[in-house]
Amino acid sequence: MKTKINVWLAIWLLTFLSACQSKPEFINHAPPNLTVSTDVFFDDTLLANFGCNEIQAPSSMLGGLEPSYPIAICAFQYIPGEGTEELEAVIESGQFFYYTGGLFGTYIRYIIYQNGEFVLLKTEEDLRKLFAPIESPEEALSYVMAAKNLSANYGIQYDPAYEYEVDTIEDTYVINDTDGYLVHLFYDQAFGCGPHWISEVDVHVSVEGNIEERSSRQLFRNPDLDDVCFD
Repeated sequence: MKTKINVWLAIWLLTFLSACQSKPEFINHAPPNLTVSTDVFFDDTLLANFGCNEIQAPSSMLGGLEPSYPIAICAFQYIPGEGTEELEAVIESGQFFYYTGGLFGTYIRYIIYQNGEFVLLKTEEDLRKLFAPIESPEEALSYVMAAKNLSANYGIQYDPAYEYEVDTIEDTYVINDTDGYLVHLFYDQAFGCGPHWISEVDVHVSVEGNIEERSSRQLFRNPDLDDVCFD
């Protein structure tokens, strides 16, 4: 009987220690106080003039861009075999910032209001010409988030429903780096089939506005969604 109790005690201790080891340390930071202006974009003609299916308000985290123009997302869709040849050429030539969503997701561009006119931004080159040089941590954060399908997360906390792959998880931050800034962001693999990982992504942006991914690693996931597909 004593041996049996000792065995169960050992199993319990291993389970307890495993649970303790799987809970990472969280390093939290206060988010920057950024805002964007979108009041000028209530014009239905913008949809037709710029090929948008929808005009959307961007994240407030884009509010660090300088010069500070009113800015909105121009979201458009393309379904192979159903779009125009012109739209197909746009997709093939990469005249958009990124694709987000599942099978029927959207392509992302931006519209700004500059000197009394609406201007369509199609690519990172357009972004670079308009906003470089990148001269502050806030602008670096906004610039990378405008260009890439990445998110800023603050106040991340432990969730017992998740499985964790790392010992330390740190909120979004920006630090000075060689010839620019290093921006710590996140990618949420929300669409497609599981497992649906949340990953951290470190991106370098130079003063000239050139963006380079430096590293990425998977952080955590909800194992209940491992066999689930989202389109």
